[in-house]
Amino acid sequence: MNNKNLAGPRYWKSLDDLAETPAFREWMEREFPSGASELDGVNRRQFMKVMAASFGLAGLGMSGCRRPEQTILPYAKQPENVIPGVPVYYSSSMPGVRENIPLIVETHTGRPTKLEGNPSYKAYGGATTVYAQASILNLYDPDRATKSREGEGTITRDIVRDRLSELSVAHTKDMGEGLVFLAEPSTSPSRKALADAIKLKYPKATWTEYSAIDESSAEAATVSVLGKPIRAIPQFDKVKRVLAIDADFVSSVSGHLGYARSFAKSRKVSSTKDASSMSRLYSVESLLTATGSTADHRLRLSSSQMVGFTAQIGSNILKARNVGGSLVKKLDELGASISVDPEWVKQCSADLVEHVGNSLVLAGDHLPDAVHHIVLAINTALNAPINYLNVPSKESGIEVAVERLNKGGVDTLVLLGGNPVYNAPIDLNWENAQSKAKKTLFLSDAKNETAASADLFMAQSHYLESWGDGRAYDGVLLPVQPMIEPLFPTVNELEVLALLLGSQTSDAYKITQDTFRQLGGRDFNKFLSDGLLEDSSYEVVPIEVDYAVIFDVLNSDKFSAQKELSSDNLEVRFTPSSHGMDGRFANNGWMLECPDPMTKLTWDNPILISPRLAKDLEARDGVQIFPKKTVLNGATFEAAKGTLQRNKAIFDRGKEMAVVAELTINGRSIEAPIHVLPGLANYTIQLPLGLGRKVVGRVGYGVGFDFYRLRESSNMGYANNAAIKLTKKTYRLANTQEHWSMEGRAIVREANADYYTKHPDFANKVGVESHAPANYGKYDYKSLQKKSLNNYRGNSAYEHPKFNEPYPNVKVWKNNQDKFPQIQQWGMALDANSCFGCSACVIACQSENNIPIVGKDQVLRGREMHWMRIDRYFSAAKYDQAEIPEDVQVSFMGVACQHCENAPCESVCPVNATVHDKQGLNTMAYNRCVGTRYCANNCPFKVRRFNFFDWNKRQVGEFYKGPLGKVDEPELQKMQKNPNVTVRMRGVMEKCTYCVQRIESAKIDQKRRAGPSGDIHVKDGAIKTACQQVCPTDAISFGDISDPNSEVSKMKASDRNYSLLGYLNVRARTTYLARLRNPNKKMPDYYDKPFAYAQYDERYGHGSSGDKHSSAEHNKHSLLDNSHGSGKDHVSDGTHTSHDHHAPMAGDVANH
Repeated sequence: MNNKNLAGPRYWKSLDDLAETPAFREWMEREFPSGASELDGVNRRQFMKVMAASFGLAGLGMSGCRRPEQTILPYAKQPENVIPGVPVYYSSSMPGVRENIPLIVETHTGRPTKLEGNPSYKAYGGATTVYAQASILNLYDPDRATKSREGEGTITRDIVRDRLSELSVAHTKDMGEGLVFLAEPSTSPSRKALADAIKLKYPKATWTEYSAIDESSAEAATVSVLGKPIRAIPQFDKVKRVLAIDADFVSSVSGHLGYARSFAKSRKVSSTKDASSMSRLYSVESLLTATGSTADHRLRLSSSQMVGFTAQIGSNILKARNVGGSLVKKLDELGASISVDPEWVKQCSADLVEHVGNSLVLAGDHLPDAVHHIVLAINTALNAPINYLNVPSKESGIEVAVERLNKGGVDTLVLLGGNPVYNAPIDLNWENAQSKAKKTLFLSDAKNETAASADLFMAQSHYLESWGDGRAYDGVLLPVQPMIEPLFPTVNELEVLALLLGSQTSDAYKITQDTFRQLGGRDFNKFLSDGLLEDSSYEVVPIEVDYAVIFDVLNSDKFSAQKELSSDNLEVRFTPSSHGMDGRFANNGWMLECPDPMTKLTWDNPILISPRLAKDLEARDGVQIFPKKTVLNGATFEAAKGTLQRNKAIFDRGKEMAVVAELTINGRSIEAPIHVLPGLANYTIQLPLGLGRKVVGRVGYGVGFDFYRLRESSNMGYANNAAIKLTKKTYRLANTQEHWSMEGRAIVREANADYYTKHPDFANKVGVESHAPANYGKYDYKSLQKKSLNNYRGNSAYEHPKFNEPYPNVKVWKNNQDKFPQIQQWGMALDANSCFGCSACVIACQSENNIPIVGKDQVLRGREMHWMRIDRYFSAAKYDQAEIPEDVQVSFMGVACQHCENAPCESVCPVNATVHDKQGLNTMAYNRCVGTRYCANNCPFKVRRFNFFDWNKRQVGEFYKGPLGKVDEPELQKMQKNPNVTVRMRGVMEKCTYCVQRIESAKIDQKRRAGPSGDIHVKDGAIKTACQQVCPTDAISFGDISDPNSEVSKMKASDRNYSLLGYLNVRARTTYLARLRNPNKKMPDYYDKPFAYAQYDERYGHGSSGDKHSSAEHNKHSLLDNSHGSGKDHVSDGTHTSHDHHAPMAGDVANH
């Protein structure tokens, strides 16, 4: 039999994977590549510098195997509700520019250690963003602002208060003449009340607000049509069809937690009966986003073409609904400006119209007002399920502040938050304008570029040290309450404004309490306990859209025809970086080391370009970007021009040698490396903002590139007329995509919804599984309960029961379960249909389990320590190693320790450090581990992580001295640790534990509740792993798999459930639910998708390289069970194998 027929569609993870370079093959075949243990003296200084900062946050200073010496002091008075070892939880919220994130804060002996979402806020269901998870690290950052400064000297908190009171007195006399405020936008009603009072007391003062990432354009656009700002909240749980126009609503916009949660519910499939009711998503975008990766149909268009595209869609829908009048003609006029597949527009519009009342259209905030005006008309015609909220008007922007400063006569400039010196539009020349003020006051919790230029810098308290309030995205009032007394002599924003106002009280607690009462609240303690005020959201208002008004507004806009984009005339999109956001997380090691969901890069923000543009630049500038196909990686000797060529574009040990390019916009230039990302519009460049800081802590210093230097006030979202030129320079990017790649088959499994309804067992009829010997999957048809009780579970080296021998007390349990309850068996299921790749689970796991970060130099060596990783796979309809596909589908898969019942790691450990417990967990005894790394070599899932050094321990300059080096970790860095999780040392292997500390805590709590009864089983849902708890879409389920009524058992009972690398018979406790897509058969790109059943069956059948073969050949192949283990797997997209109608959606890992 030809093994190539088992491959299924070709998935690939990077350019080197696609080209099958020799270096990638080495990464794939080795858990720890050659050289991973070598030291690099060139980068030693930088590494030690980084290790001295927040890298120590994930470790406790231990010396060898000895216990650290500790001093225990008794409380003078035992605090109420504080029991040593038992965490206490409080509600709070994380302040943001557009929304506060509702939180539950876990504290240990008075110090916050972990953040979770507040389940009382139903819209988010207890989920949080990745930034909220990482924000606790900023509290304990040794480089945060700890002292206030005036001139060159530090000052006390009392002096800061005195200076503010003096300014209040001075400006009271001149009614605010010469007083200018530039504040970061806030949702706090207390802040707004103080700002309104300041405007009233100082009528001649100027109040402005600025955020580097502005998401208010959609609301601002409604003013010209409706006369007031209106916020649209889509009700995705009622939606069947969605069109997203350059809108990444599941990942990167305010409110996305609620959007992702409700949208995921519309795509939940429990059985074949649900498949037909799945929602359908159309995405038209210029970049490759999480929303686009989720879409059933995706169209690449530049942002400058979105007005024309939206007009075409709007014209079709308004005509079909017989509304709009003269507006339709205007839309036809606007739509004529671009060329796009008319059939795509026609069928997409028809599908939306067919589901009137259950369809809607969204547009990105960076798009022109015209797009939002048209979308408003479209949603009105579709009777879209949207709640429209009446929100406060936007304040004057930074342009007003600059104009006032340039005019002169400004005595006092007060900056509240943000970092305008770093991220203000470059054409405003903010730094020059700021210098014209006689005195500049700046409030921030970070020592940044603006702090360095201020005359009076006021160190701000972290939000976990502060009293305050804020609103969720829908306006629900949330508290901000301190979890710990301020660690340093810092001040609160409400306190600063109250002192400047000269109010009777500057106590933030009292200010917050007064605001609560003014908003109708009665029980303040209940408000703090619940974490929200019921019925306090923004008012939902009915809207009446007049198409004639929209016509007039569009008619008054002046649209200039854009020159056609090309390699010499590029469009640039400015987006917040997944690492640094707008720059506020630029010194947060967790975020810097968390791989970008799409590029999988860490510690950098390169220029992202499309494959088409990369080819054009290669040809124009004569600089190689792509890995070349040579005889070393599969090309024929003739194709390689008769020589054994070495790839010039090297990918070696995780070092992506990226070409450096010079990017120019409106005469301003910057040099930065480029990274080719499939899925971008051909001539659209993506510039991730937020890195390249010059004044930042030691972790973020020298990291990334500052693209704010190219952004002007007129092109905050995107710019045209950009030019790029390749140089001869190269730059090392730390790309994690090649790390921990799995050698296996059918990793990703997908199908179309209609195919699933006809073939519900497709997920287990794929690849090797479909050709398995007769004894394969011997126990597949037993219930999970029977499996977990009666089958071999590994156990330790000291006890090896026979395979399938019943556990000793099974008979007793069956007859006397009330007296001898069976031991619960833990397992996990992940639904690929609900995973959008946001990476919140990665940071939640890191925070919960004291996982260290290692720095760029160590990531380059493949030493990153994350227990949970999100694998991102590309796939395309056509596969050719010589070409990089431009249109790709994206699949995500969260991979951690699978907790195998037949764990291959356990049998090779010489010291019994990795063992099985009676509940099915594959556990680690850290004090036994001697670091042989045999377990990692034998793990087919590549999920074990090795501590090559004491990442968390040594001082700067002492790291490489090992145990002879000094141990002097700052107390601040120790405070974030989870005391219930062991901190690992050098030479120890570690991996996912299913959050065993949470399991044990729940068991103890249940035993306490049970008392003398036998009801000691933990109730389903009482245990949530860190990754499960943070997930906004409920993609992860954890629980007792021996309980058929548990949620995880119900997921595992799904037809779509399958085991990763199941043919190895490791019996993983973690399983996956195959992904379903819901494409429209009438769409012109339906047959271009790699997972479209009809096309694969028609074009390729069951054959190799596109050739069909007979059913007799098929049967012949099915009998050759012993031929699976050798040979090179076929990687053509069209080839697939199954006993059941060829299962064309079967995925195959790229690494063959």
